[in-house]
Amino acid sequence: MGSTEQHDDKGTAVEERGEAEAAARGLSRRSFIKGASFVALGAGTGLALAACSPAASEEPGAASDAGPAPNPEASMAAPATERSSIWDIGEIGEPTQSIEAEVCIVGGGGTGMAAAVQCVELGLKPVVIEALGGYGGSFIGTEFITAVGSEQQKATGASDSVKDAVTDHLTYHHWIPRRKLTEAFIGQMADTAEWLEDHGIGFAFTAGYRNRALAYDDGGEAMRGLNFVNILGGEAERLGVEAHFNMRARRLLVEDGAVKGVLAEDADGRIVEFRSSVVILGTGGYANNEEFRKEVAAWDIGNAQALGMNCRNADGIKMAADAGAAMAESLGTVMWCGPVIVGAISASWQTGAYVAGVQPTLWLNQDGERYLREDLFQENFSGTGVCVRNQKRTFVLFTEEDLLNWETSGSYAFPFSFGLPGTPLPDIRPTLEPLDSVHVNESIEAAATEADLDPAAVKATLDRYNALCDAAEGLDGEDTSADEDFGKKAQYLRPMREGPYWLCEVADGFYTTVGGIKINERTEVTGTDDEVIPGLYAGGCDAGGIHGDSYDVMYLGGSGASWAINSGRLAAKSAATFLGK
Repeated sequence: MGSTEQHDDKGTAVEERGEAEAAARGLSRRSFIKGASFVALGAGTGLALAACSPAASEEPGAASDAGPAPNPEASMAAPATERSSIWDIGEIGEPTQSIEAEVCIVGGGGTGMAAAVQCVELGLKPVVIEALGGYGGSFIGTEFITAVGSEQQKATGASDSVKDAVTDHLTYHHWIPRRKLTEAFIGQMADTAEWLEDHGIGFAFTAGYRNRALAYDDGGEAMRGLNFVNILGGEAERLGVEAHFNMRARRLLVEDGAVKGVLAEDADGRIVEFRSSVVILGTGGYANNEEFRKEVAAWDIGNAQALGMNCRNADGIKMAADAGAAMAESLGTVMWCGPVIVGAISASWQTGAYVAGVQPTLWLNQDGERYLREDLFQENFSGTGVCVRNQKRTFVLFTEEDLLNWETSGSYAFPFSFGLPGTPLPDIRPTLEPLDSVHVNESIEAAATEADLDPAAVKATLDRYNALCDAAEGLDGEDTSADEDFGKKAQYLRPMREGPYWLCEVADGFYTTVGGIKINERTEVTGTDDEVIPGLYAGGCDAGGIHGDSYDVMYLGGSGASWAINSGRLAAKSAATFLGK
């Protein structure tokens, strides 16, 4: 992680509390205020990927419409006497300093950056609290943002509308998402695309269903999301946003049922009180909190791997619950994404080794059998991840010939903007060769034995697969008729008759989590009765109500990143209304 640059104070009022103790510790306001800086790329990345008018507003505090489902919208509540230990936020000492803030934003990723910039434009003075050393979080790993109705989408001639996109999304998720929230989100997308351009974010091309997704310009950076963060984080700095980095929010302050601030802890364990009648939560969900994920999700799979930065620990979700918030339906929804070769990926997953693990070769389960059409990843990584999740063990099989092709000519297929066909991937071999999860042998039976698989079953599966590949010869690349078992396209049916064979055990990767706090269409956090907790807002992966039991990459590719930015803007606008601005 890069170092943090010190900047001059920006005028926020400070009330010293416990002056004697503070003086003894050498504590000052400058100790906590740090100028805008950005999280170093080496820490890794995460993804929220590719892929008009908002709904009429109700009076603050009114219940939100959950759509046409016959039953009232479900929520999850965990009264303090019934909660398990995963909800504990721990003991917190007394603060030694109090800082006044008009709006306190917890988290400096996509949601927090957007909320901060939007707040300033609305005449508010936000303060950002971020646990890492700079802006960005796992938003650095994103590439696309959904922008239904944008000028870029219109220029492609795509026939589309906000209404169509809302219907597509709700139908995909069986009408589990909150309808008015979905309308507010999608209805603001086109304006957000223009807003981002006004702040220096450029877009390179459209992609996805009906060209709804926009890819960011990379600006010469290795990753598109890094360039995005540099620009929007730089805007926050230019506008004078006060940012406190290496500062972890620990507990919400609540008085008479309304939020009044945040208690936070700095890197030295000192507690700081941020007094504010508005708090916006955007800490990134719970992808890196394995204990929390296993309890709230319906699947307790041991072989799962979070991709992206190790900073998403359910802090915002747990603080909200502690303050009386309900959880939206589908709290345990995870953005599964399919195979990740065990040991090949640490944090940064935009590598050749990751690309190799999802190539449409031959994928096997614990029984040495195929379990899906391996090109599913190219159109629906979320569905692919679910298929992998439902197996006990999973493997990808390719040959030395495949690897040589990737090293010299690039991948066979890849749905993102890195690792594309035609781009050589020289880092695969040196990454995979040392791994215990990778078994290389001239004999497929020997490789299977090393992987603790039934060699006869694997050989039979490979023979059947090669026969299907023979049947695909001469067919149009899009033809699926040759694969009588799963319907993989002919262009990806490549026979594997000679070794060396590379048999790699894979985990089920996931980019992030997308279930969380129950909010209404104004991003106001609500309790179990849908009553608003005054002054508390949530967005990004801390907030629920946008997804059902999976991630919608089919119709709203890029909606993870889009929701982060749009929910930050929606929260800032709602906060301004709440404060009478």
